[in-house]
Amino acid sequence: MIEDLNHYEVLEVPVEASPQQIERAYRIARATYQPGSTATYSLMSEDEAAEVLRRVEGAYAVLSDERLRREYDGRLRVSGLPRRNEPKVTAVPEVPQRPVRRAIEPRIELEEPVLPEDGVYDGEVLRRIRMSRGIEIEEVSNITKIGPDYLANIEANRYEMLPPTVYLRGFLREIARCLKLDARLVVDSYMKQLQGGGQQKQSY
Repeated sequence: MIEDLNHYEVLEVPVEASPQQIERAYRIARATYQPGSTATYSLMSEDEAAEVLRRVEGAYAVLSDERLRREYDGRLRVSGLPRRNEPKVTAVPEVPQRPVRRAIEPRIELEEPVLPEDGVYDGEVLRRIRMSRGIEIEEVSNITKIGPDYLANIEANRYEMLPPTVYLRGFLREIARCLKLDARLVVDSYMKQLQGGGQQKQSY
């Protein structure tokens, strides 16, 4: 959840981000989570958006001040909190779910992680891995607490129907954990495809 993210993760910038990058990320995040924003209308309540906006303002207040940022970076190093390039697995926000016809007990004892030949984890690869292991999408939903509709959109690479990236990264980490995949590889690969518009790739 948003409470588990450090200031860099809240603004979605690397720890080495320049003041200009931080300023730009802040303006984008602030516009995204403003009351009445169409970007979050169907994804979170007004209270949830207000809490995210509060964290965005707090993160910017620290990272835009050279002295405060230096002190904050020191605390990050001491406490061992993850950097942006070392994702931390966190709980994902609750999202509406369709009723599941039967209770599915978390099971999954899987073999070594599957690696696609080209190293790209897009939605189609994640779907094939899930199906090859005999795991239903409802089972993934039950284990990760991610709604089946969101899972289907991720697997179908419906980029325009995915949640804001601060939540999408959490979803992808939970899916990777469920399928016993390297969460960092899955998140980085999927987000690269998303940012590149989902270019065509070879199936593995």
